[in-house]
Amino acid sequence: MGKLRFSLMQIEAFTCVCEAGNFTLAAKRLKKDRTTIRELVEYLELDLGYLLFDRQTRPLQLSPAGKKLYRQARLFLQEAEAFGILAEQIPQQVNQSYTLCYDPFTPRQFLANLVVELHQQNIQLNLLMMERIDAENALENGIADIAIYQAINRSISEKFKWRAIGSIEFAVYANDDFFPSVTPLPLITLASKCQIIPFRDLPESISKRLQISDHIQIINEISLLQSMLASGLGWAFLPTHLQPTLLPKIKIWDTELGHQGLLHPMVALWKPGPNNGLLNIINQLQQI
Repeated sequence: MGKLRFSLMQIEAFTCVCEAGNFTLAAKRLKKDRTTIRELVEYLELDLGYLLFDRQTRPLQLSPAGKKLYRQARLFLQEAEAFGILAEQIPQQVNQSYTLCYDPFTPRQFLANLVVELHQQNIQLNLLMMERIDAENALENGIADIAIYQAINRSISEKFKWRAIGSIEFAVYANDDFFPSVTPLPLITLASKCQIIPFRDLPESISKRLQISDHIQIINEISLLQSMLASGLGWAFLPTHLQPTLLPKIKIWDTELGHQGLLHPMVALWKPGPNNGLLNIINQLQQI
């Protein structure tokens, strides 16, 4: 690109003089003194190598070359104004993107509603599904901003802050014919069958609540887990928001547990720091 021989201030001064008819009025509009405006236009003429005004007339008249340049100068200023607006918005756009980690059982409708609500505020929310241990590493390394996981009833590292955002209800899911037709199912029946665990890393606090059988099989990919349940290869504690009507050959079984002990709290985790945008998202998590 060739070197520019004139400045935006020169183009602005030239355009204003064209529209005002003289240097004095142009100076008032631009809130500068008359000498400055006159010098900006004269330097522009020197840089271009031709006169833009006929100074023998009152009010000033554009020269033939000046008339052609004025139209282009007006368009140039409009583009410069648009550029200025865009430039001012860049910092906001850079800061308006966040990444949220979640486990396979975080309600999808909850996440979808959050994404839509933030989109309406010009905030982009990236979603990454992973187990909690990976999410904590992502938070610590700045790869993620927020994590939503089941509470594990242990003290949170000082590296993170947390806030309760609700709870998930779990129930026993299995093939329609997997258990005998006894209602409610006794715990000994659950303990005698293979229990499919949907977590790669099952914290002790969650294990005490959700693991009943000593015979377990770990499958943490939800579609494969559903396939195994439908094939009658085991049973699993899954969130009730999965809606068994959408899972062929699978249903929720009544057990002696009832609903006691099957509500599990969810928490949001994030790294502490001065980030009002992030705290705003945390507040919205509790309202959706």
